[in-house]
Amino acid sequence: MTKKFTLFIVFLLCSFGIAMAQDITIKGEVRDQQGLPLPGVSVKVKGTSQGAMTGANGSFLLKAPADATLTFSFIGYKTTEQSVAGKTTLNVTLADDNNQLNEVVVVGYGTQTKKDLTSAIVSVSSKDIENQPITNAVQAIQGKAAGVQVSSQSGKPGAGITVSIRGNTSILASNSPLYVIDGVTSRDASFINPNDIESMTILKDASAAAIYGSSGANGVVLITTKKGTQKLAVGFNAFTGFSNLWKKEKVLNRDQYIALMQELGYGVEGLGNENTDWQKKTFGTGIQNNYQLSLSGGIKGGQYAFSSGYQQDKGVVAPAKLDKYTMHFNGSQSLTNWLKLYATAALTSKNSIDVPDNAGAAKGGTIIAALATPPTIGVYNADGTYASNPYKAGSENPYGAAFAANNNTNELRFLGSFAAEIKFTKDLSFKSSISANNRDAYYTYFLDPYMTTYGRDQKGLYNNNKTKDHVWLNENILSYAKNVDKNAFTATAGMTLQSSDYLYTPYSESNFLGANKQLLPRGSNVPAQVVTAAQWTKRSYLARVTYAYDSKYLFTSNFRADGSSRFGKDNKYGYFPSASVGWRISGENFLKDSKSINDLKLRASWGKVGNDEGIGDYPYLELYQPDAQGNYTLSQLPNNQLQWEASTQTNLGLDLSMFNSRITFTADAYLKKTNNLLINQPLPNSVGFGKIVKNVGAVENKGLEFVLSTKNVEGKKFTWNTDLNFSLNRNKVTSLGDKVSSISFGGIYQRDDAIRVEVGRPLGSFYGYVATGVNPETGMETYKDLDGDNQITAADRTFIGSAQPKFTYGVNNTLTYGNFGLTFLFQGVQGNDIYNASRMELESLNDSKNQLATVLNRWTPQNRTTDIPKAVKDDTDNTKTSSRFVENGSYLRLKTATLSYNFGQMALGKLKMSKVMIYASSYNLLTFTKYKGFDPEVNQYDANGPSMGVDYGTYPQSRTFLFGVNVGF
Repeated sequence: MTKKFTLFIVFLLCSFGIAMAQDITIKGEVRDQQGLPLPGVSVKVKGTSQGAMTGANGSFLLKAPADATLTFSFIGYKTTEQSVAGKTTLNVTLADDNNQLNEVVVVGYGTQTKKDLTSAIVSVSSKDIENQPITNAVQAIQGKAAGVQVSSQSGKPGAGITVSIRGNTSILASNSPLYVIDGVTSRDASFINPNDIESMTILKDASAAAIYGSSGANGVVLITTKKGTQKLAVGFNAFTGFSNLWKKEKVLNRDQYIALMQELGYGVEGLGNENTDWQKKTFGTGIQNNYQLSLSGGIKGGQYAFSSGYQQDKGVVAPAKLDKYTMHFNGSQSLTNWLKLYATAALTSKNSIDVPDNAGAAKGGTIIAALATPPTIGVYNADGTYASNPYKAGSENPYGAAFAANNNTNELRFLGSFAAEIKFTKDLSFKSSISANNRDAYYTYFLDPYMTTYGRDQKGLYNNNKTKDHVWLNENILSYAKNVDKNAFTATAGMTLQSSDYLYTPYSESNFLGANKQLLPRGSNVPAQVVTAAQWTKRSYLARVTYAYDSKYLFTSNFRADGSSRFGKDNKYGYFPSASVGWRISGENFLKDSKSINDLKLRASWGKVGNDEGIGDYPYLELYQPDAQGNYTLSQLPNNQLQWEASTQTNLGLDLSMFNSRITFTADAYLKKTNNLLINQPLPNSVGFGKIVKNVGAVENKGLEFVLSTKNVEGKKFTWNTDLNFSLNRNKVTSLGDKVSSISFGGIYQRDDAIRVEVGRPLGSFYGYVATGVNPETGMETYKDLDGDNQITAADRTFIGSAQPKFTYGVNNTLTYGNFGLTFLFQGVQGNDIYNASRMELESLNDSKNQLATVLNRWTPQNRTTDIPKAVKDDTDNTKTSSRFVENGSYLRLKTATLSYNFGQMALGKLKMSKVMIYASSYNLLTFTKYKGFDPEVNQYDANGPSMGVDYGTYPQSRTFLFGVNVGF
């Protein structure tokens, strides 16, 4: 009996051993520390060559002995070993070995890890956006992204922000990038609450942007909003602060102004007895407030995020104000293991009160008026109306210019999408989405018939203009991903349909005074108005293929075909291909064991993109403009040959990470050529029509970009990181065709235009006379006689400066000590000029405007050695458009600085909170510049076009201080 029992035990043990030796099927998923799936991870049975690679969703499937050990390895992550121990399901999380390399970057219609990129792409995270006093999220990019120049149109609340990616490429068409917000395309991102943004990715080269075809000619900014979490989380972020001007101009006081008026021949009777400091009255203290409440979490098979916010920005020039209300939702839900639904929605309501600025001297404006209004008058006349320049009827004082009219804009924006994704297999999926981007704006203006000269002339004026701009987009994308051994392959194909409806309805009333001068409820003069309606549509086909071998040899190719209703049937479609390659040198055997180099990759790309923006919706058609009486006038000649403006770009890049990623370095060199420029070509007088839109000319941009990130100190209590970026771009017009020699921009009141576009010169080139100083005998400004005919004529004008900077840069430092944190960003622009048309008016010495204090040194018979000419009434010869008013616009600015304190885990545990941070922050804290105007970061015209660099009564940037709290539960 004992022998039988022993044999039975031996049999069981042998059977168990045989069973253990047999292979079992093991499946699982590999994710990073953020819970995102990792494709391309090598999964090997330790001690053998047997293994597999994870798919696009991070899943793997292989056979291995039940007692085996699996090794998980992936570039940029720490290799991990897991014992099978008979388990058939194994889920693994890989820890980062290099956070920057493993950063997941959003690209067009997908994501990639930073280490696998073959194109020029830069990403800004939510950490770079939060706790800043900005109402436009794009401001957060300024100084932080190489090759991306961000400029403010003015410092007014709600003013536009312009973004130029690797230089301006167009003259008539748009130079602004495309914004893609959670997959929904937009030409504007100002309505998105900055606190709702998770990341912003800028696609800089044509290889990256070509997947968006015609829309990506000026680069693409991909904005991803915050998504839900597995656990319920509640957050609250609030700050309040104030702002003021960092600089004040010196102007003439009462006695100095009266002396100037007498010198010009004006009488002093009725001039007034005040000594008003108009800058003190005009420029006050602005107020900023921001509150946001967010809720995120997860349910079975889904995640959601919801937020609601309020932002208020009261400008330093009252009553300018912006009130912005936002609501945001982002959610996803898996209905089955093969069907998943996605939904996003962003609703924004903006109410703004405007003050007139940027209007030069012809139309006045609050900023110019604050300097040019005579100090001898007060705010009001004796009868209670707004006082104006006694020598210049209708020239309102700045208080009247700002407060006389009710000037309001209400705007409602909705951006939302709904999508469904079907997974046919673990490698093949299809996603279809429908989205809407709607803007409804209502502008109202009322000027009473009593308080101002213009109001009395019009007997009151009321305008009510309505704008409706609705765009819908349908995208259908098929995606495939397959990993076999060391080979990783993806393919994307799709079709998109897009359509826009635009409607502009103007309305106006005037003459609100009755026969007895009583105020009427409605104006008796209601001129007939013409409604403007327009539509455009696009159909596109896209494809992308990527291939990687052993994460060392990388290849990407994109193709897109766009059909636009803005061109005739023979030129409707544009075709935009691209290709890029990458070689990870550090993966080769000769560098694999390097202790100093963690990652070294070379990149090369080429691509072509197009542009049809900014030319109107019917540029190829013969158009007739109706008037209020029902008559039609020819407004546009037809051009069936009109076609896409096209840009090709070549990029070479290098990515380097060293010393355990303590130092990372990126360098890019690019050449971007734009052909078939869309411009308004002048026509001969015999045609009887001034211009026609044609494809004429070419522009070239070439440049270098460098990014250096260092971990200077990594101690237990103290850390210090630095990020530095440097960019230089050289812009040049290479052709304007054989019909156009030059094009003028930058109009200046009563003078020549300040800017000329000409072959061989960059866009934004200033053109005028060369000022040579004041003639000590006559007191008049002298100019260089370039053609030698002993006369100063238009033929003596030449190029006198450029608004294009020689280079831009940013230096960001992040320091922590215990729970304290300090970040500060220096942002700079070097080598650009500004045409100071404001100074031209304020040193004109030719009429009754107040002047800058510099004119105290003007030429007189007793003061002949000076650079300020004499006062000559009604004469602009001393202030021609000339080099005298071209100034150095370079500046270095401490853009942001934030001091914060994060409460430790012990305190948070007692409070049952996940985060509590208090902070103090500043914006535009210090500015170093030689520019004589209010602020060097201003533009009267579009800072992203050929008219850049003109300051003509522009609302300046302010300096802001704020205090806030950021808490999480």
